[in-house]
Amino acid sequence: MKQPIKKKDFKRASISSIKEKLGLNVSASNMVVSSADKPMEFIVMPEAFTEATKLPGIPMGVTTILHGHSNTGKSLIKNCLIASAQKKGILPVIFETENNFSFQFAINCGMQATPVYGDVEVEDVDQETGEVTYHTENRIINYEGPFLYYDSQILADRYGDFDHSQGKRVSKKRTVPVIEDIAMCMNELLDMQENGDIQQPLLFIWDSVGSISSFKSYSSKSSNAMWDAAALSVAFNMLLNNRIPSSKKVSSPYTNTMVAVNKIWLDSMSAPMAAPSVQLKGGNSLLYASRLTILLGGSIKASTKRLTATSKGETYTYGLVTKIRVVKNQLDSPYNLTYSGTFCCVPDGMIPESRLDEYKKQNISKILKQIQQQLEDKGEDASAVSENDIKFIEEESEE
Repeated sequence: MKQPIKKKDFKRASISSIKEKLGLNVSASNMVVSSADKPMEFIVMPEAFTEATKLPGIPMGVTTILHGHSNTGKSLIKNCLIASAQKKGILPVIFETENNFSFQFAINCGMQATPVYGDVEVEDVDQETGEVTYHTENRIINYEGPFLYYDSQILADRYGDFDHSQGKRVSKKRTVPVIEDIAMCMNELLDMQENGDIQQPLLFIWDSVGSISSFKSYSSKSSNAMWDAAALSVAFNMLLNNRIPSSKKVSSPYTNTMVAVNKIWLDSMSAPMAAPSVQLKGGNSLLYASRLTILLGGSIKASTKRLTATSKGETYTYGLVTKIRVVKNQLDSPYNLTYSGTFCCVPDGMIPESRLDEYKKQNISKILKQIQQQLEDKGEDASAVSENDIKFIEEESEE
């Protein structure tokens, strides 16, 4: 006769005990790793940005892309962002691979940067004899302040002897930077932060993606867009998908942010019968990793309005009106908005278009001085020009 089988008493393990064995239990007193994010924080931007996008500023702990045609306000937003980050105690790390960063423009927008002066030998050439002589002038040779600045020359000097195909330093040194250099620099700085050598949040700003090639393109001496896109994807994979976004976690002491100014190109071949579409140089790896993407200006062309002041035949351009549109937003509610609007780019920042008349009244004396200076440079009488002679004009850009 078969004996009845006795079932063993089964007691399901609690989820708490499972987490304990796996080391996943987190408490306020033992905060090593957390699955919870900090409350959403922003690097606050000027009123004009907020009015147009309905966002407080640039979100922290994520990647944001700024793209658009030339002269649409990208550099202005970058400068205002740097100034705001400094006020918030965030250390801006500026990668300027287009090599046209204007410290004076950035200072006008609020960036904290102090000129460093030094003696510079200046060449003089006698136009009649061709004789060359030299004299010494005290000029600005650098800038100091709460920021880290890397242009192409600095990047090449620091990382030019690194062979990214072999993963080691070599004797032959490059004179130009490559995509992988920037990722390497970012990882070094994040390592310093983890080791306690940097004790504040970091804001990485790269202007611009698409302005330098990959190590493979450099080595082959022929630029290849597919190689560059692959290098961008591989070199930045850990940064974009782990190191930057994981800093949003409650267990991370600092919230780090990346903002990329991305060059564009117009694709007219994918849909020959339709209008060209805006594509990002360097591929879509940054786009896929970004939580916020902003288009400045129009899609097919810049679509800006030039702001000029004229008098006595002289024209001075004091700004432009540009469009701004959120084209991708994966932020948490209530910030997942996709608004569009306009703002004015002026020499010392950005203002809402609704305040343009007020700006002209407040700055007419500065505008007058610029027109007078242009007349003096031509050897003409500048004293005959007054504020009453100035006419303000808005005209569509031809770009």
